[in-house]
This record gives sequence, C-alpha cells and structure tokens, in this order.
Amino acid sequence: MSPATFRVLYLLTEPFITGGVQSDMKSLGPYFVEKGHEVFIACPKGDQIPHLDRAGVTHIPLDVHFRTPGELNRQSLALRKLILDLKPTVIAPQSIRSSWVAYKAAKDLPVLRITTIHNIHTPIHGLWSGFLLNRFSDLVIFESDHEYKRLTELGLSPQKARVVPSGIDTRSFHPASPNPEILDSIPCLKKNGVVFGCIARLSTEKAHSDLLKAFKLVSVNHPDASLILVGEGPTKPKILSLIASLDLSSRVYLAGQRSNIPEYLNAIDVFVLASRFRESLPRAAREAMACGKPIIETRMGALREVVQDGQNGFLVPIANPPLFAQAMERMITDPELRKQMGEKSHSLIQERFRLDKWLEDNELIYQKASGIGRDSHRTDRVPESFWDNVGRIP
Repeated sequence: MSPATFRVLYLLTEPFITGGVQSDMKSLGPYFVEKGHEVFIACPKGDQIPHLDRAGVTHIPLDVHFRTPGELNRQSLALRKLILDLKPTVIAPQSIRSSWVAYKAAKDLPVLRITTIHNIHTPIHGLWSGFLLNRFSDLVIFESDHEYKRLTELGLSPQKARVVPSGIDTRSFHPASPNPEILDSIPCLKKNGVVFGCIARLSTEKAHSDLLKAFKLVSVNHPDASLILVGEGPTKPKILSLIASLDLSSRVYLAGQRSNIPEYLNAIDVFVLASRFRESLPRAAREAMACGKPIIETRMGALREVVQDGQNGFLVPIANPPLFAQAMERMITDPELRKQMGEKSHSLIQERFRLDKWLEDNELIYQKASGIGRDSHRTDRVPESFWDNVGRIP
C-alpha cells in the first residue's frame, strides 16, 4: 500500500438498505476503490449489499449497535478482533454509538477514528453528543452547519470538526422528461394537474399527517392536484387511515419503497417535506433539487440550508398545515415561479453540493488521517493544520 492510499473501515449500526447513510457509502465506496484504496463496511446485511459487491467494496456482517453495557463490551471485542485482522488505517463510524464502540475497540491502536454525523435522532442524545464525540473521536465530519453548531455548543472542540456537505450524483439525478410508464402506474394523476411528491421514510418525524392535512386544504380549490408519497415505515397504517378519513384516496398515491428514485422525482412538479421534531440535511430534497424541482419544507434544523426561502422554494413554520397549504397553492397558481425556483434549485446543487468536491474532500481527510496513524502509536493529538484545504467552518 503506497503512502497516498488508505484502508478505511466504515461502521454502520443499521442494515445496508435504502437510506441516506447507505447512499453516501454507495458513492464513497466505489470512488475510493477506483482510486486504489481499500474499503470495508461493517454493518448488518441488507438488500443493497449487491451495490457494494459490484464496486469491489467488502461488506462485513458485524452489528455495532448496542443497548446495554454488556452488549457494548461484546461489540467492542468483536470489532477489535476485526481491526487487528484487517489493519485499517482509518476507522469511520457513522453515528455516536458506533463511535463509542470504535473508541473502546481501538483507543490504544495506531489508527484515527473519524466520525461522520448525519443526524442526531433524539434530543436526549444531543445533550451528550458533544462531550461523547470529544472523547471518542479524533475528528468529526458534519454534513450540515446545523449539526456542527449544535455539537460544538455542547462540548465538541471546533478544532476537531468541520462541515463537508455530502454531494449529489448529477449523473443519476438531473432534469429529464417523465417516464410514461411511471406516469401510467400512478392512478391519481390528472391531466395538467400539479404533482407534489415526498420521498421520505414513513415515520413520525417526517410528519406526513401535517402534509396530508395541508394537501386536503389545497384539494378543495384544486381538484386536479395530486400527491405521491414514496417510502415505507412504521407510520404507514396511520397514514392510510388519515388518507381515508380525509377522503383523499383518489388523490394520494403511496408508491412504497422504490429504487428508481430519479424517475419518480422527474414525475413530480414540486418536492414537499413537512418534517417536525428533527431533521438534518435530507438527501431526497437535494436529489429533487438536482432534478430541477422547487422545494417546500418546514423551517427547522438543516432544512434551512437546502431551501433559500423565496428563491428555490418556500420555508414554512413547523406543524402549520394552513401555511404549508398556502405555499403549495402558490406553486399551483404560478407556473412561471415554479419554473424559476426549479432552475435555482438546480444551480444550488452545483454551487454547494457538488459530488466531486465531496468525494475529493473525504479522500483527502482519510489520506491525511492514514499518514498520522502510521506515524504514531497514539492518536490523541491531531495537528492544527489537519483541516487545511478541506472542509469549512460555518
């Protein structure tokens, strides 16, 4: 292995299925392999593993999720054995829990632990996250300014952290004519009607109930409008019940989990997301932007980093279906505004969320980390110059 190459071991606590973190791995892994690096991803099995196999990324079926001290000890011992076998030059946990396991497993080994934080899922975890990351990680990558600011205010040293927003693959996600087969498969579409679409897990924090209530208000004056929901999750029964009670069964289509997301994005006119409780930097919204779609989202978390209010879409107060409905109606009644906002969305992807910049930044981080790890038996100190030319402070 040459000094410029590295061997990275990613740690995920969730199965390798369709999701934001997994999508990142499906971009980073093949890119690094093509560049001559070695990539290992340790996580439970999932239906997206074939993507890794085809790219030469090695999947290791190891679960680093834990709930009790006993499970933490067992997972850290298993991970330590794996580390001693693989001899990675970088360990890259993708969550607080996996960072904890990595710390216990490798705190005395010559390898840097670089954590990427996508989203802190619960408020109680957020209270301790800064302190824990400061202890467990040598470096921390954030995808959003929101999480960076939150965690550095809660005890994480700013010297250890930078923001590197994940990039969007514009070869897959770009403006295109709708696929007629997709259009024919959606029974609620009306000729010349505006199509709203939400691609998100069917879970409480995504607040599909608020979105449906807003759409009900819109449908009164705009009977040709329709709404497509792509995704699966635990709140599906409640969503189906609410659709029926609002008499929206002929206007809303639940597409389920889909792999051909670009085709669904190009079948809609406006991307909508009514999240409450928590939200980080949603990949689906940025993929919609890459496809040239205007965005309507709630004003919370890192959503404000995706939408420039009034430029490429609208930001709406949380849990306010009437105001969300007003923004949807504005999109329906002003097609020229819709077009202009879609064009602005597309340009923002090129300005802030370029795939090549994200891939290159991550590669440089791991190359530097590999050099530091090789040169030292302990990795307690990282040079102040480490972040030169990579990442940024908000």
